Order: sequence, then structure tokens, then C-alpha cells
Amino acid sequence: MTTTTRAAFRRTLAAALALGAAATSAVAQTPLDRSHRPVAPPAAPFRLPTVEMRTLSNGISVAVIQNHQIPVVSVRTVIDAGGLNDPDGKAGLSALVAAMLNEGTTTRNADQLAEAFADLGNPVTPQGFTTITRNLDRSIELLGDMLMHPAFPQVALDRSKANTVANLRRLREQPGFLADHVFNSVVFGASHPFARTPSEQSVGGITREDLVAFHSDWYRPQNVKLVVVGDVTPDVAAQKLERVLGAWPAGGRKASFDVPAPRAAAPTTIYLLDRPNSPQSTVVVGTVGPGRDTPDFYALDAMNTVYGGLSGSRLNSNLREKHAFTYGANSQLVWRRPPQPGTLRSSSDIVAAKTDSALVEWMSELRGIRGARPIAPAELSFAKDNRTAGLPLRFETVSQMAQAVSDLIQNGVPTDFYNTYSERIRSLSGDDLTAAATKYWDPDHAAIVVVGDRKVVEPGLRALHLAPVVVVDENGNPVES
Repeated sequence: MTTTTRAAFRRTLAAALALGAAATSAVAQTPLDRSHRPVAPPAAPFRLPTVEMRTLSNGISVAVIQNHQIPVVSVRTVIDAGGLNDPDGKAGLSALVAAMLNEGTTTRNADQLAEAFADLGNPVTPQGFTTITRNLDRSIELLGDMLMHPAFPQVALDRSKANTVANLRRLREQPGFLADHVFNSVVFGASHPFARTPSEQSVGGITREDLVAFHSDWYRPQNVKLVVVGDVTPDVAAQKLERVLGAWPAGGRKASFDVPAPRAAAPTTIYLLDRPNSPQSTVVVGTVGPGRDTPDFYALDAMNTVYGGLSGSRLNSNLREKHAFTYGANSQLVWRRPPQPGTLRSSSDIVAAKTDSALVEWMSELRGIRGARPIAPAELSFAKDNRTAGLPLRFETVSQMAQAVSDLIQNGVPTDFYNTYSERIRSLSGDDLTAAATKYWDPDHAAIVVVGDRKVVEPGLRALHLAPVVVVDENGNPVES
């Protein structure tokens, strides 16, 4: 570098540093306005690539999305064999079957499966896999072997049962688990499938013969769907899957999603489960909701975002930011495959001594979202942006795309759902959200479950005269006072 060049370089560097310092100084001097929510960027248009359907010779349906940008393929399995199919007294059987599928097949033990995955360079689970295109055939072969020919070795079953029982004991120490179980029991009824929870007794009584029979009944082509996304054409994907899974024999039973109707909604009641010495009360407020196929889905989705679906929602802002009753409160819409009903519920862990005060604010917000406190234009706009702006980010990889399509199929939703989602959300008005809340969120027929220290919270709850207080056991059954 010559003297002249070095001088020019120093002048350029000095100018750049000065410019950077000025910019930094300007940013530092700009006051941060926290009085307004940040403005979200306009939502990018989004359309899910075309889903092409194929059917194997034994009836297995295959949904394929082509993506040839990189040589990678993702496959997901949807099998309709869940807790609804557990026989009476065998709650937890379907979960054990699913967990045991990768514990060995009739031709490969678990170690040999692990060696095969190592050779491939990618794991294969009964739920699916993601692999480079040249390994697609071998991955499908392993997937088919696990799905069709599980060995259910007794040693592995004993270990899985012991792990499940240990996990159940741990969960029963968790107030959130107890609150969920009580909520489902009182809303749907103690004998309803949604209130059925595996127990040490039900899991302990499951035998290897039970697993074999369950697999034979439900792991059949009529209950299986596959999703393939990536560097493969629909016809080639179907041919590769046919070579392995086309041999899966028909038979067994057809999955059904009909469930008994939930019990009639009771007047609002507080169900209190005693958890001595608990410093917090775990509270769930909820009710039965519509099926996933309701035309009100979009309005409910946006309404829930305003009510409790985000950290900046009304419920969290009130209970956490305004009153410091909790570290966080939220609400959820729980959907199930139609015709099964869903639930609308909100939950939080509340400082025990403030449980009654929090419930007053909670019910006020419930009435507010029904129209007592109209939805402001800024709330509506923020909810729409939240539901739509980040949509493309959920479909960046073939794995994400395959999982999203699998979720749609699992819930009985058309695979072109996302192509109109943003448009449907953006067409909503504040009145639409209020109408949805009014239709489904009835504060006079809500179940309020409180899991907390009875001696601390019960006097305050009764003094509210908000609703009758019923002390219940872990299954939601009333207990002697």
C-alpha cells in the first residue's frame, strides 16, 4: 500500500467511524416510546403449495407437496389410534403401543434399528422422518417395518410401563395436571373419554397380549394417512410407499371419532381441590366449545388472541401487569377432530392469598370480551397481524410443512385451509369477535377449577358469592366438607 493509498484508507475509515458514532448517538438520544404497541409489518401473502393426493392399493391415502429446492424429503405418519380406542380399564394402552413401535421389530431389535439409523445419517420414527432424497427408500423400509411388524419385546414393555408409572406419579404432584383432570371431569363427566387418564392400576394391568391385540385392531391401512413433502414427485412417492406399505393387510377396525355428548353445562361453580401448603393456586376457567369444523373458527381464533392468547392480551395485562396476581395468564382454544367438541379455557397460577381477587378480575374480563368492554380497533388490528404476519415462517422447511399438513389431516381439516386463512382473519370485525365470545363464553355457565391450599383460599372464595364452592377430589367428585 502506497503512502497516498494509506492516507485515503485512513480518511475513509475515520469517516465511517464518525458516521457510525453519529448514528449510534442519534439512536441513543431517541426516547423509547412504550405507550404504543410496536407496529407489525404488513403480512406477506401466503399460499400453501398444491397438495396432490394419491392412494395406495390397500387404501392408505398419501398427501404430497413437491419441493425440489434441495434434495430432502420429509414424511409424516397420521394414525387414528389414540386414547379414544383404549379399552375400559386399560387407559394408557394406545400410548404404550405407540412408544413401543421403535423398540424392535420381528426382524430387527432396537440396537439393529439404531445401527440402521446411524448408517442412514437420520433417525426414523413411527411418526416419520426427514432424509436426503437418496435415502428415501431405505427410510421408508424402516418406517414400514416399525409400523407393520413391531415385536413388543417383554423386557422393553416392562421398562416402558415402569417409566410411565413413574411419570404418572410425578404428574400427580403437578397442580396443572390435577387442574386439567378435574376440569375435564366436571365439564364432560367423570365417565367421558376426555376425562379418562391413565393410572398406575390401568397401566400396571396392560400385558403384551393387549399391545398385540390393539395393534392388530387399529394399526391398519384404513386408519393410516401419510404426508410427503420435498424432492419427490407424487407418482414416485406413491410408488416407493407402495413397495413397502402396500403389503400392509386390510382388516381390523375403523377408527371413529364419535364420543358421548358432554354433560349439560351447569351454572357457574367453583370446584376446589385441596393442595395443602401450596403457595399458589392453579386456576382454570372454561367451558365446552364447538367442534373444529365450526364456521365460527376464525372469529374464535381472533377473539381468543385479544382475550388471553398473547402476553399483551386483556387477561394477562390485567392479572399480571395491573395487579401482579401472577407471572402469567393465558387462554386457549382446544380443538379436536369433528364431531368431537373442543373447549374454551383460560388458566393461571395465582398467588394463593389473591385467588379470590383474581377471580373477580377474571370474570370481569370474561364479561368484557362479550361486549361490556368493546374491542378497540388497535386490539383488532394487533390480533389480525399476530395471526397472519408470521404464517410464512411456519412453512420454511419441508419438515415444518409436512408437520403442518399432518396436523390438518389429524384434525379433519381440508389441506387448503391455509390458502384462505389470512383472508378470513383479516375480514373480521370487532363485532364478529364479540359475537363469538357471546355465543360460546357464558360466564354464568363456566367451570372454575381451583387447585390450592383450601385453608387459605376457601374463605375468600365463599365470601365472593360469585358461585357455589364445591370441594372435590382428584376426579372431580364432591368430598365431605
